[in-house]
Amino acid sequence: MRAQKSGVVAGLGSISGWSGVPAAGLYCATKAAVAIYTEGLRDEFAEFGIQTTCIGPGFFRTSVLVDDDGNKVRIKGRIKELESVTKRTGEMLKNYNQYQPGYPVKGAQVIVETLTGTGRCKGQDAVRAIRAAIERNREGLDLWKDLAATTYCDDVQ
Repeated sequence: MRAQKSGVVAGLGSISGWSGVPAAGLYCATKAAVAIYTEGLRDEFAEFGIQTTCIGPGFFRTSVLVDDDGNKVRIKGRIKELESVTKRTGEMLKNYNQYQPGYPVKGAQVIVETLTGTGRCKGQDAVRAIRAAIERNREGLDLWKDLAATTYCDDVQ
């Protein structure tokens, strides 16, 4: 890509990278990290004519929520006091299985069509979830903006 001065590096983020979910915090954090890492690469690769984008899919009807084949890694040594919270997340995902709104073939087609560095999210559920996360972040920012302004040196406007 550097030799031809073009190309696209795509990171696979997720709707889950926009907010934490009980029992899935590590997954959510890695997806957020993929998005930030991909964003960081944007300026690093720009001089080579290489674009970057982070694909942020919503839920698609795949087997990711299923453990029929026993290939999922199971947590050992769970914290008993957290079971009520983590169990709810597990049940929600189990009940959502095969009711995810996204159709994988359509999602794949959109991803191929949009690998141009735009970083658009995929699926209406992703748009809604990301919009809600942005609004929560905006509300939090507004709540703390005056206090945050008190951290500058006195000679800085």
